[in-house]
Amino acid sequence: MSTTSPSLAAQAIAAFARGGVHLDESAVLDIHLAEIADKAACSLLRDQWKNDFPVAAYTELLSAVAALRDVLGFAPSQTAVEVFDWVRRQREESARALTSPYQPYPVSFLDGPYRGVEMLLEGPSVGQHAGPPYFTPLPIVWGDTERLGHTSVRYKRGDDPSPEGVWPYRLRTDDPSPPEGSRPYLSGLAAREEQ
Repeated sequence: MSTTSPSLAAQAIAAFARGGVHLDESAVLDIHLAEIADKAACSLLRDQWKNDFPVAAYTELLSAVAALRDVLGFAPSQTAVEVFDWVRRQREESARALTSPYQPYPVSFLDGPYRGVEMLLEGPSVGQHAGPPYFTPLPIVWGDTERLGHTSVRYKRGDDPSPEGVWPYRLRTDDPSPPEGSRPYLSGLAAREEQ
């Protein structure tokens, strides 16, 4: 249950209104802040490889949103450190079942809640199955923090990498579509749940 202070939530809603974003209640503020954190995290994972990418700006944005959510009494959102920890755990998970020599492969998610995310996944480095995993499940959430739903979606690897060597992934079409409003679950909350 949220412990949001009505006066603090009203102040945050008023600050967003000054910027042209009109939110009518604290539950909508909660969702809006969660979406900001998710977009910043996905942008961080998409653009981190670019030479002119402002990593510090997204790092600070994620920390500021996490701090604001904490002050308002909402569930935690991810910081950049937690996003990179999440990526490391995904990479370790992709390597866990491998018995042959393996290496990291750059992958990009082309649709669904993870659209635009780029990261490295481990896969066999030799043989006919060389490349990142054929399938990878990724966690998603939807709703506000008081009515949070969560599950995972499964992505399927494309047959060949792009000319730049990036392997494309798309949502599996034989699985049910993710719920409306689904977003990636990159939260530090996930790391705390594992402990």
